[in-house]
Amino acid sequence: MNRTLSMMLALLIGCTKSSDSGTTASDTGSESACMTGTGCILAEELPYGLLSVQAEASDDVWIVGSSPEPADGSGPAVLHFNGTDWERLNTSEWAGAELWWAWIASDEAVFVGNQGVILELDRDDGSLTAVDGPSPETTFFGVWGSDPEDLWAVGQTEGGDGPRAIWRRLDGEWSAWQDPSLGLGDPGVIYFKVHGTARDDVWFVGTGGRALHWDGSALRPIATDGDTPTSTAPLLTVDADPSMPVAVGGAGNGLLLEYDGSAWRDKSPAFQPGLNGVCSGADQQWAVGQNGSRSSRSEDGAWESDTDRMQSPPTYEDWHGCDVAPNGVLWTVGGRIASRPLTSGVIGIQGPVVPPAPFD
Repeated sequence: MNRTLSMMLALLIGCTKSSDSGTTASDTGSESACMTGTGCILAEELPYGLLSVQAEASDDVWIVGSSPEPADGSGPAVLHFNGTDWERLNTSEWAGAELWWAWIASDEAVFVGNQGVILELDRDDGSLTAVDGPSPETTFFGVWGSDPEDLWAVGQTEGGDGPRAIWRRLDGEWSAWQDPSLGLGDPGVIYFKVHGTARDDVWFVGTGGRALHWDGSALRPIATDGDTPTSTAPLLTVDADPSMPVAVGGAGNGLLLEYDGSAWRDKSPAFQPGLNGVCSGADQQWAVGQNGSRSSRSEDGAWESDTDRMQSPPTYEDWHGCDVAPNGVLWTVGGRIASRPLTSGVIGIQGPVVPPAPFD
């Protein structure tokens, strides 16, 4: 069963000038303080690293991450904001696990992570169950589906030494999936994320600059090195926005590619560290990454970083994921996630509405 956490803004410390380094949300004076500069830090130094945020609505925000450090048996973080209060799901049965991504629907949610974990939440009765089948040596880094009858989960097998992991849920049943043309795949290949717009328009990205497109009947590799070498650069996240799919990653320097309908084009913002996440919504598109870096697409289509805007990051922890709620609020999550244990979770927010902060 879920246990509701008491939420207090007292967790947060005073403000700094947002045009210089972002603010915290405890003393904003007005809601507009979190709209300018680099927004606000909603919570920080949480005991778990945070890896994904899904803002389906202003009153339906989900954040997932690792188990806390030091370990207390409470399991990986699954936080839900309902517009007024936060609650943390009881995941103690999977204590020690990490949850890397989430897929949210009106009546269910699916969370995936390491130890072969695929968790299905019935949002009506609050029950949380694990899917049988995946090996504990499998890590799922991404999950997405156009509808509940067709979901994909992707990642790695054998701790990263085996071929890619691709599982699919069709008509309620999960099973390992193998493309008839591409087969099982080579050892050491990892797919980090999957995202699409429909059952016949799905993108997969992974190691070595790999990008695959599913057209409803087969997976087709799409070269990503037309403008810049990508063979040594992992692609970590893809946003299949209908107007322009975007994939981000990089080894050392941030890599941002846009698919123009025929090829992936290099649109990387200058002087940015590796990018981990990309998201869009409410006429915005953002890429986030290491050392608190953020970049957004401007009206002319160019990508502009906070550095370009002469703004310092509100945190130097790594952002891992982001999402834009329908009300225009940008959510960002991350922490100390470059090495284990994952910890020091941080939540950032930018927009006209400032929710209370979750904490343990």
